[in-house]
Amino acid sequence: MILFTDDISCYRKKNFQQQLWIEKFYFKSFQHIDYSIYKQERINHLNKINESNILNHLIDYLHVFQPKIAVFPGSFNPFHKGHYNILQKAERIFDKVIIAFGENPDKPTRTFPIPYTIQNRQIEFYNTLLTDFLKSLNYDVMVIRGLRNSTDFHYEQNQYRYMQELYPKIKIVNIFCDKIYEHISSSGIRTLQKYNQHQPYLLP
Repeated sequence: MILFTDDISCYRKKNFQQQLWIEKFYFKSFQHIDYSIYKQERINHLNKINESNILNHLIDYLHVFQPKIAVFPGSFNPFHKGHYNILQKAERIFDKVIIAFGENPDKPTRTFPIPYTIQNRQIEFYNTLLTDFLKSLNYDVMVIRGLRNSTDFHYEQNQYRYMQELYPKIKIVNIFCDKIYEHISSSGIRTLQKYNQHQPYLLP
């Protein structure tokens, strides 16, 4: 059960655009909740407080509204400042970005904790193929792939061909990180950790 604190007094004497502003505030406040759950509970709440039918248009809008949602997948061991740079860019494009921690059998088991900085976002974990994880979602998403350089681009281009064959409807957006982060990698941070020199690259 999601606890919404608004009541009908928030909406009295407000036009539809002002009601939408309130709705956007709540949508951003509950980014950590899966949208399919949030949408149903939000509509139920608005129906409950809908005195004199002043929220009818807003409720109708929420029934058909399709936010632009993206998934930012990776092994993220750790999720570092370079990843965060990509996430911030993606959040300027999309209404919501889900951070998906995947288990990569070719990489070390995750040992770093999830940074406090990103814990207000929706975080998911999967140990399947990314395409299977995407199929498990009951809404359309774009996939964010972070790139540091042309080497990353060629690698991701090859991976995209595999994913396209496994899941033809997949949609991918490639985002380059800012230059000051292009040298940062999780493997490099794990090496620096052995000498206790890794902290400058981590998020709080």
